[in-house]
Amino acid sequence: MLDTPTTERISALGATRPIVVALSGGGDSTALLHLMAERFGAERLIAGIVDHGLRRGSADDAARAARFAESIGARAHITTLTWEEGANRSQGSARERRYRALSELANSVQSKVIATGHNRDDQAETVLMRAARGGGWRNLVAMRPITSVPIWPEGRGLFLARPLLGSRRSALRNYLRDHKLSWIDDPANDSLNYERVLARHRLAEQEAAGFDTMRLAAIAERLAPIAARIDEAAAELIERAVRIEHGTAMFDAGQWKPLSVVHERAFWLLLTAVSGGAYGPHPRKARILNAMMFSKHAFTAQTLGGALVRRHGDEVRISRDRGAVYGRADGARAIPRLPLEAGVETIWDRRVALKVAEPGWSVVLGKNAQPELERDGERSPIAAAAPRWLLQERVRHLLGQD
Repeated sequence: MLDTPTTERISALGATRPIVVALSGGGDSTALLHLMAERFGAERLIAGIVDHGLRRGSADDAARAARFAESIGARAHITTLTWEEGANRSQGSARERRYRALSELANSVQSKVIATGHNRDDQAETVLMRAARGGGWRNLVAMRPITSVPIWPEGRGLFLARPLLGSRRSALRNYLRDHKLSWIDDPANDSLNYERVLARHRLAEQEAAGFDTMRLAAIAERLAPIAARIDEAAAELIERAVRIEHGTAMFDAGQWKPLSVVHERAFWLLLTAVSGGAYGPHPRKARILNAMMFSKHAFTAQTLGGALVRRHGDEVRISRDRGAVYGRADGARAIPRLPLEAGVETIWDRRVALKVAEPGWSVVLGKNAQPELERDGERSPIAAAAPRWLLQERVRHLLGQD
């Protein structure tokens, strides 16, 4: 049931390191745990269990999931999330915190791979939800078998593997029944207040009426190679035509095309990396800005998603938007002071890695939206913190090429 090319990639990426298996105790993740144990050996697996703390009984379910893992000889690690008063507790926020917790676990045990139990039904649901939201054909590519962990910077250098994307949910349940294995039913999976649960019910209705819902999953599979070719070409374009210095990306407008899907993709990647944003700007807005640079009307500068795009003659520069760094009157907050721990790499503004040798230093905002070091009122250039700008690394992460 595990996809062979995906497990081969897991072997290549993980070598002999531990593999983190995201385990909720539900049917999909429990089946994944047992199948991965059959393939890689239980002793190599670490069950990453995240108790979201959003419903009564979640701690008991997390403990039960841990027993599932320990009963087959796998290690189990439970992370319990805490929520500040008034915090956003949506599924999207829970997902982000879950991946952050799993990434921290993977880094702590020197794992390179986090495996999840997403299956073919999940793929179809994702395509349906993304189609309803709009946003262009690329959204329909949906989930890939191997990609970067979708969180930055915690997910740097980590891969997310989905070896069950080719399997139906019903087949996974049959596997569990055949092997007389228990699983946990999360009551949230029956709540129509959640988008995915609603999509699941709608697809079940369509399947009962005779529609092959797996055609939606097939859409993602057919679009994936097209997206991959565009991504490869965009990466080559950035490597060939773009200069990156101290957090700023520069290129010659003569080497750029306003209506090319490759150049549009490369432009979006650069905007996202330079801005340090968690998700990047809306692709449609990025396409419009990419075309505006070549408008018959004189283009000088425009901000988007935390980045500033300027054109002077034939040179285009993409830098950090000063307003996003220093704060705006509309309520956008300035980047706060960031204390640095001696000898520990710390990432500032999702864009630059810093490491100081002595204690007491913090990163503060200096001139031109650039970071500076400060200790006891004394300021110093960040050169003393061995700065390493992460724009190229961020681009590779966005492309799943860590």
